[in-house]
Amino acid sequence: MSEKRENRFVKDLVSKMTLDQKIGAMLTLGFAGTVPRGHIYDFITKYHCGGLRLSCDTRVFGNYVDPKSNRSVVQVAPKNGVKYSTAPVCTASEYKAVLDDLQAEARKRPLSIPLHFSYDQEGGTSADFFFGGVNLFPKPMGIRAMNDPKMAYEIALAVSRQSRAVGFNWIHSPVLDVNSDPRNPEIYTRSYSDVAEEVAEYAAESCRGFQEGKVIATGKHFPGRGHSDVDAHFGVPVIDVDRETMMNRELLPYKRLIEQDLLPSIMIAHSIFPAFDPDNIATVSKPILTGLLRETLGFDGVITTDSMTMGAVATRYGVANACAMSLEAGADLVLMKAENELVEETFQAIRSFVEGGRISQEELDKKVYRILELKYRYGLFFDHNQKGEIPEAVIGDKAIVNLARQAARRSVLIARDNGGWLPIGREEKVLVAEQKIKSYNSLQWHSGILFENCLKYSQNVDYQETDYTWDQKDRDAVFSQAGDYDVIVVTNYFIRGKLCNKEAIEELIDKMAPLGKKVIVVTNTPYEEISIPKNGQCVVVTFATSPENIKVAAGTLFGEIHPEGVWPTRYHA
Repeated sequence: MSEKRENRFVKDLVSKMTLDQKIGAMLTLGFAGTVPRGHIYDFITKYHCGGLRLSCDTRVFGNYVDPKSNRSVVQVAPKNGVKYSTAPVCTASEYKAVLDDLQAEARKRPLSIPLHFSYDQEGGTSADFFFGGVNLFPKPMGIRAMNDPKMAYEIALAVSRQSRAVGFNWIHSPVLDVNSDPRNPEIYTRSYSDVAEEVAEYAAESCRGFQEGKVIATGKHFPGRGHSDVDAHFGVPVIDVDRETMMNRELLPYKRLIEQDLLPSIMIAHSIFPAFDPDNIATVSKPILTGLLRETLGFDGVITTDSMTMGAVATRYGVANACAMSLEAGADLVLMKAENELVEETFQAIRSFVEGGRISQEELDKKVYRILELKYRYGLFFDHNQKGEIPEAVIGDKAIVNLARQAARRSVLIARDNGGWLPIGREEKVLVAEQKIKSYNSLQWHSGILFENCLKYSQNVDYQETDYTWDQKDRDAVFSQAGDYDVIVVTNYFIRGKLCNKEAIEELIDKMAPLGKKVIVVTNTPYEEISIPKNGQCVVVTFATSPENIKVAAGTLFGEIHPEGVWPTRYHA
């Protein structure tokens, strides 16, 4: 990495900060929804928080519920009277006004230290900025399917331009995990590939785009969570990979990007890596954070945790204690999203570690310096540079709009068409059995958009909406109607924390085959272990359930669009 000069402005700022201000600077707290309530202002003024993690689609962070047992793993939801969790959908300018107000509140603090606003925008359903007509892009594996690293740069720059216009400034991307286990329920298409060199190549271009767009990038999940079949939201993944393989595969993207000075921050995995520390989750492991990342790899940027309310770390150490332990191990910034009593508990736990000498004053100052210097470098102290930019003008930029359309066409692919069933004939009677997508419900992005786009090509199309994971009524509805149609188009989208419908669809295919009925599967992953039915004869992979990719999928079904995606992994279903 290039040698950085000491920033005298930031150094002087740190010297003036109280202990409470320094503790706050190391906290990224949660703001769910689009309307801040009183406690969000307390986070800024009472707890001096460094930033807020924005989740715009829900009014409250829900409990982590294991999809297999249906039991809450960690209690996160606050007792604040909220019954219905869906947040108001707003325009981009309306949300910008909210963030501007919160930033103005932060700048009134004694040292006028600005907030960072962090978010997920990995692609597809991983989109905290989903409203106001924003142009959305495929997940990282969909970008790799374009077979053009330059597209990773262009997409990251477009994401940055749209995001900065609203106020988002710290993105939790790129994903540097090498998805070497096809069963992985948490990483899957969030990874660019199962080839380490390709992950490094595409992630580097993404980082260049974020850097040019003045959005702070975050490589995750260090040291690598691709070789796992456990979701850290609900359990503790043990990445049982030998040290040599870890160094040459999992850590290769980090080594490359650190050498190129492209990673301003890195997020730690809530997983155990026996090759480096057999006893502790990486988040609280000094051998991993300080020994491996700081000393061996030479990383001098900001180390942030993943969400400290996730089941893996919360159930093992306790949320507040784990936050303090992570800082002690070498992290600079903790991500604690729960909007409840855990904020006070976390603040006091960190204070006790400092006052008890477990985090020295020297280390505390280094952490705060790294965070503030990064904010300074990316212009957060001078946010007037963004004043006057109208979000809708950026979102409506023809270059960005066309890029989103091009990215969709170049990412969607036909995984199988063994029977030559594509394109669907206009005279064929078609049933579209389509899952209800996340919880978005704007005119741009809502349930039924595959069906609606199919109607553009044929009027012989009917619709059956289902839950994301079919219940018995959904299954009965699809099975009872299927025999009345020539073609059944069924979606089998997968998202972490949701069980998909692969086994039911496999049964549907078996029942329809003797009747001469065609079952065409539209899914968002290329993995047979996750979402592609083993007996599926015709499968279209979208790599996103967002509007442009679904438009391309519909056009592909009817032969009006020829998708250009190439297979993105060594693994092949």
